[in-house]
Amino acid sequence: MASWVLIPCLKSLFAEFDRIAPARDKASDGSIGDTAHSQTSSDHNPDETGTVPIHDADNVNEVHAIDVDNNLNESDLTMEKVVQFLLGRCRSGAEKRLRYIIWNKRIWSASSEWVQKTYTGASPHTEHAHFSASYDTTHEASTASWHLEDIPVALTAADKTWITNTIVAQTQKAIDTRLAAIGKQVTTDYRMDGTATPGSTYKRNLADLTGDVWFAAMVGTTRAGDPLPPDGVFAKLLEDLAILTAKVDALAAQVEKAG
Repeated sequence: MASWVLIPCLKSLFAEFDRIAPARDKASDGSIGDTAHSQTSSDHNPDETGTVPIHDADNVNEVHAIDVDNNLNESDLTMEKVVQFLLGRCRSGAEKRLRYIIWNKRIWSASSEWVQKTYTGASPHTEHAHFSASYDTTHEASTASWHLEDIPVALTAADKTWITNTIVAQTQKAIDTRLAAIGKQVTTDYRMDGTATPGSTYKRNLADLTGDVWFAAMVGTTRAGDPLPPDGVFAKLLEDLAILTAKVDALAAQVEKAG
């Protein structure tokens, strides 16, 4: 069993960074402090065995701070945007789990109502952002979304291509589905006069006729075994297919025009 654990809410924050920036650099990531931190009062120290500014209500040896590498490796997504987004949520009261944030020579804290101040500590925090969390039991344990996925970013060329292709594919699928339904509804007389084929007057839809043409072309005769002279049954099948296809095309144009 580990001698210390990171509080759940900060595990969740780490996980959200990984989701919105899966290729991010983690070289400057951290949680528990180094030897220098252990000599001072720090949220990076375990709260039961180290020196910390606050003691929570439980007896679990927990760390209440994380550092997140500033290089997110995502187009138009920067640590500055993430920090400002979280500050906006903290200021509005939507987010209550953070105590303070340090980033790029600045510090914002709940105790000063998230007003920006100059940070003069040993590290300028330019290679990573520091997030310290609450020692309140409920806030520590909360793994509710940090909503980092809501940070607005510009679409890349790849994003735009994917969206366009997806819309085109979905639109075509919808049209194909509607046309398939139309193809079953529109019929023409199956004109087989003068042949031995039974049911020469029943109606056929586009799917039926397409199947008949395929069968005749592959086998060389009608389903009833009649030969296929150029001016015979096969020619009539093709003519029927052309008539029916024209009807479907006309209806399809109406469907697309109507939206």
